[in-house]
Amino acid sequence: MSWQSAEYPGWWFAADEATAVKLETQCSDRVWRLRDGNDAGDCGTGIRACGEPGKDLVSESGQPATDSTRCMAINPADPLARTAEIGGKLELLVSCTPAVVAEGQGDDSVNLDYLRASSVPYTVYVRKAPRGSLRARLPEFDESVCDAE
Repeated sequence: MSWQSAEYPGWWFAADEATAVKLETQCSDRVWRLRDGNDAGDCGTGIRACGEPGKDLVSESGQPATDSTRCMAINPADPLARTAEIGGKLELLVSCTPAVVAEGQGDDSVNLDYLRASSVPYTVYVRKAPRGSLRARLPEFDESVCDAE
């Protein structure tokens, strides 16, 4: 998970801002973007990502997800949550499963799997790093484990 934020002092006229939260998993080409406010779609409130018809299933029922299905949410108990206000830890609730985990065959296969759905949110600890510092670099995935058969 990663995002960029701009934090302003309390006396400044602008409010803190942040980009969408990018969620990537090792061995998968599916990238989720969790957004807050009006940019996030019509699948609820808070920081969320909506399902894509044909790509996601609601984990509890197995029914196809729609544009109004909330598949992922950060701090789901807080309907007013904003990305710019995330502190040292967050909760990530995953409510969907992939309809198809891979597309294509052989070397042209694309993995679309993602985190397992759970009724209990994942706890993720957040680390802030100044832009441009060595600590700001994201760890690289070791793709060699993805080739194991």
